[in-house]
Amino acid sequence: MRRDTVKYIALLFCLTLVIPFLSGCNDTDDVQKIFTGKTWKMTYITKKNEHSWYKFTDVSEAIYKSYDPINGTKAFKIAFTGSTEDNIIRGEFSGSGSVTFTGTWQADGKSNEFRITGIKNQPSYGDSKDTLAKHIVEGLENATSYEGDERNLYLYFEYEKETLCIAFTPER
Repeated sequence: MRRDTVKYIALLFCLTLVIPFLSGCNDTDDVQKIFTGKTWKMTYITKKNEHSWYKFTDVSEAIYKSYDPINGTKAFKIAFTGSTEDNIIRGEFSGSGSVTFTGTWQADGKSNEFRITGIKNQPSYGDSKDTLAKHIVEGLENATSYEGDERNLYLYFEYEKETLCIAFTPER
């Protein structure tokens, strides 16, 4: 009888160690945490795997400086809302700051695909000479994938045969 009790206790102990591995991690829950519940502030647009401004030929140095996260006078922010069904999160977004527009979006929690599925209103630019704001809208409209966590969000898009990335951090 004592031997059976020891086996039973050992079995229970092993099960408590194995249960977390069997339950796994739900990536969809993680992707919902990545996108929703915060406002994202753009830090820069860069080439994939780089960490400095991509130099668009039609954007002046003064415009880049105006978007400096610390000393700049311009910013672009985006907030996502949405819900998840079958590993796909869908919802609405609202962009504000240097360019204002709203629309719908979706992301696949398994494949990391991302896309803007519709723009509800024409983008409104605070400064018609802000060529970088136009690249922000173009990048969002052409975004095909994302990476990130609750502290960083990267939206990838193709531009002139290069993969570019719009980098965001949560607004503080």
